[in-house]
Amino acid sequence: MNKKRILRAIVPGIRTKLSFFTAILVISILAITSSLHYNQQQKALEDKLESELKTPLEYINSVVLDLENLTRSLVMIEEFKVRVKGKKKELSRFKRTIVSKETGLLGSLKDFGKSLGLNLKRNNVYRSVDTYFTRYLSEKEIDDFEDKVKAELRKENGAPIDPSTYKYIKGFAEKTALARINVERAKIRLIEIEEELQSLESELLTEDLNLKRKKTLIADKLAIITERKLNEKIIPENERKSLNYETLLTKALQNFFRGSYKDHITSIGLMPDKIRIFAYDRMGKETLDTGLLFPESSGTGKKLLKQSDYLENKRILFSEKNVMSLVKENYLPTSYEVGGRQYEVVFRPVFRNPKTAERAKLITELLSDDENSYLEFFAEDLKISEQLREVVLKLKYRVTELRKEGKVKPGADPIYRSLADSYRGLIKKRELKFQELMPNKSAFELRMKNWNEDYSALVEKKKQIAKEIVEWEEKLKSPPKKGETVFTLEEIQEKIRNLEALLEETNDQIQRVAISKDDWSSFKEAKLNDAIHGIRDAALEDFVFMPFQTGPSSLMRYYKNEEEREIQAIKHKQFREWILSGNSETVLPKLKGKFSFSDSGILVRSRTEAEEMMWNLDETPILLSKENVSGLVYELLQKDLLGFNVIIIDRTEGYRQIKKNREEQIRYASVIAIVGILLAYLLAWFFVRKIKIISKKTEEIEKGNLDVSFPKAGYDEIGILSESLNDMVHGLKEREEMKGELVAAEEIQKRLLPGNLPTSLEDKIELAAFYKAMTGVGGDYYDFIELNDGKLAFCIGDVSNHGVGPAIVMALFRAQIRSIFRKGERNLKKILLEVNGSLYEDTPDHIFVTFFLGVFDPEKSSVEYISAGHVKPMFYDASTNKIHELPAGGLPLGMDENSFFESTIERKVIILDSGDLFFQYTDGLDEARSIEGDFFGKPKIAKQLLANGGEHANDLVKNMVLELEKHTSQNLSQPGMSTLSDDIAMIVIRKK
Repeated sequence: MNKKRILRAIVPGIRTKLSFFTAILVISILAITSSLHYNQQQKALEDKLESELKTPLEYINSVVLDLENLTRSLVMIEEFKVRVKGKKKELSRFKRTIVSKETGLLGSLKDFGKSLGLNLKRNNVYRSVDTYFTRYLSEKEIDDFEDKVKAELRKENGAPIDPSTYKYIKGFAEKTALARINVERAKIRLIEIEEELQSLESELLTEDLNLKRKKTLIADKLAIITERKLNEKIIPENERKSLNYETLLTKALQNFFRGSYKDHITSIGLMPDKIRIFAYDRMGKETLDTGLLFPESSGTGKKLLKQSDYLENKRILFSEKNVMSLVKENYLPTSYEVGGRQYEVVFRPVFRNPKTAERAKLITELLSDDENSYLEFFAEDLKISEQLREVVLKLKYRVTELRKEGKVKPGADPIYRSLADSYRGLIKKRELKFQELMPNKSAFELRMKNWNEDYSALVEKKKQIAKEIVEWEEKLKSPPKKGETVFTLEEIQEKIRNLEALLEETNDQIQRVAISKDDWSSFKEAKLNDAIHGIRDAALEDFVFMPFQTGPSSLMRYYKNEEEREIQAIKHKQFREWILSGNSETVLPKLKGKFSFSDSGILVRSRTEAEEMMWNLDETPILLSKENVSGLVYELLQKDLLGFNVIIIDRTEGYRQIKKNREEQIRYASVIAIVGILLAYLLAWFFVRKIKIISKKTEEIEKGNLDVSFPKAGYDEIGILSESLNDMVHGLKEREEMKGELVAAEEIQKRLLPGNLPTSLEDKIELAAFYKAMTGVGGDYYDFIELNDGKLAFCIGDVSNHGVGPAIVMALFRAQIRSIFRKGERNLKKILLEVNGSLYEDTPDHIFVTFFLGVFDPEKSSVEYISAGHVKPMFYDASTNKIHELPAGGLPLGMDENSFFESTIERKVIILDSGDLFFQYTDGLDEARSIEGDFFGKPKIAKQLLANGGEHANDLVKNMVLELEKHTSQNLSQPGMSTLSDDIAMIVIRKK
């Protein structure tokens, strides 16, 4: 009791706990809301910067690509000018020599002299003419190309570039082109030198070589080795020159466009004091810096550019050789803190040809999924690519032969045309296979179904609105009919205006839905199919044409517009046909209608060069090996990677504002938390006051005072508790009274059971018994009755159900059994018939008794017994040390009339030898449950009998009860109620 009082004094009460819980709850809610608010603010800041960055970044990308294209175009023009001269010389060997007679005035005079009888004749004239294979881009075509490129070089006011500036820029292009050509020629010459050296070495090894020839060969070898060293030196020098001049060319172009770049970047909302964008080529060379365009941007991230972490991340980026890791990697912002300022840096790859790169990236995303559904097509694409490779080898061989002959163009050669037809057939086969194996056809069907449903619903809505407008307009013209609601003129006009506005909105929705029918911009499956089907044509177009405009706009237009996609498909098909026709080297075919190749840009490749690229694209499978990262898509991304954009974002002001807001929110939250805790404490005091009264009353009950009344406390939970406690006290009083009655009943029942076991036969047998009622009194029963003939009768029974009722039946049953024996009846069967008749007539249908009756005859040392539905007794055979279950059975007493009952019961006899043991029990023993719900069971009973068969009968019963207590976790030796599931009784007779 003292311990309880100390604990109650020390342990916090409900008021303290409630206040503490409220404090925790308020603080948790405020902390979570503050955290969510902080994250939302941070996300909002990121989204805002992302949206503000999107347009400028797209423009920067287009600027980088435009500069790259202009640089490439200017250098290419100068390369063309040099190469045309070289090509003319190289291709002159393919010219045809035509022999004709002398013409002109001299030829006419000779013909006239011959007619006069003079010995004169015209001489043969030999001249070389161009064949199909000697044609290349002409100087006029190169000049046209230069004029188009020059037209792109306009000042910010739209005026064309002045000659002096163009000459200055062109000078860097010339030097870059010469350096590149020198590198190319040196590399070609090195290959030739290696072949010449091998030839000289082999000749020097000849045994019969004379001395003079040997000296000549050695001199030639030394000269060639010297030339090799010179060319090996030329390559790095000119590569360095090429890079330097190209950098100067790019900077010159940047300076030329600086004004227009600056104006455009300003107009699209780039904040130069917050964002600085660098563009780098693939080698890490800077090609653009917005800090050079805006003085206020030059200081953004200035200290960051020198920080080791930033430089290391940048180095890792540019040293990455596998372009796939760059494409797959989602470059999340990297945060840096420099000089008290917060920066975020984003690295993003830039690709030279967006149309090809975007398609390739879509395919790589697909290939990253091991379970992608296009693998079957990729396998077919690999097979067809191998077949195309065989045709390409034959085409290359045939074109080489035709070039040597120089007489027939490819389009006029039957063998070439036959091979071209085979090539077309395989391309067509690949297209058909794609249509056959396209895995996402259901996505197109579902999209069209949803579109039709949406469109039909909007059209129906439009009709309904138009109908309502007509109905309301009718109400303006005619008076309301009888029974109709009357509307004022203003109400009708307002209703019509609202309906007209709704109709206009619905028309807009219909128009948007109609446009969305062919819009692929958000239709991933369609874009993926287009990427797989069209990546080769896109790559071919990017190789052959120099586009006028770059950036993602043309691709977005392609995805949004069905007509644009049809135009592109026709152009790609016609361009392939131009290549395969082999009729013209540089003149593109004219397309009918609005189709034109000029929209693709400037043609910068000959048909032969385009043909070789087409062969390469078509014979390379889209996916060759995922493990080795090989295939067309990987090659194109590797070639197309132009460089990187590095975006430096100064988030200092934004973070400072978020931090300030968070601190302010914490202050407000703290005030709210303190007020909330105080209010909780006061409210808790108000409610706990009632609980304290209830608590004091319950302490009185704990002391044993049941004359306690709890005060009424309203209709809330405390009031319900108070009322329930009053009912409980009343119930406790009744239970205590009943408990006393049960204790008295238990005492009475104990007196009905044998208080002392018979001792008249103690020299022959040992007797023992045990009884435990489930509720203090029960329906189990056992008895030992000494008979006047020296015999001992014993019995055990189990009345159905539990409690007082079965106990009363048991008491009456005991009295009747003893009365029958006193009358002198010894026939066990007759005894059961008499008892059964009485029980059947005097008890309800649900009351019955399982009963076992036996008589021990000391003279014969036998047990005669009979069973009425009771459990089978167990017999321990001392001679064999084994347990036997004795036969028993029959129908329980009181269940049916004697006419049937008599046929179910049967007398049995067993002889008890010295040490043998007879054990009988009620079903409450073997059905006793453990805490886990397991039965005690007959095997455990038999085990105990076997273990204690040689012990005294009392010891056996004690050990059986101890084992039962372990099993049930209950003390069965104490008087009073238990939590057993049934009453338990057992008797033991052991022969000495």
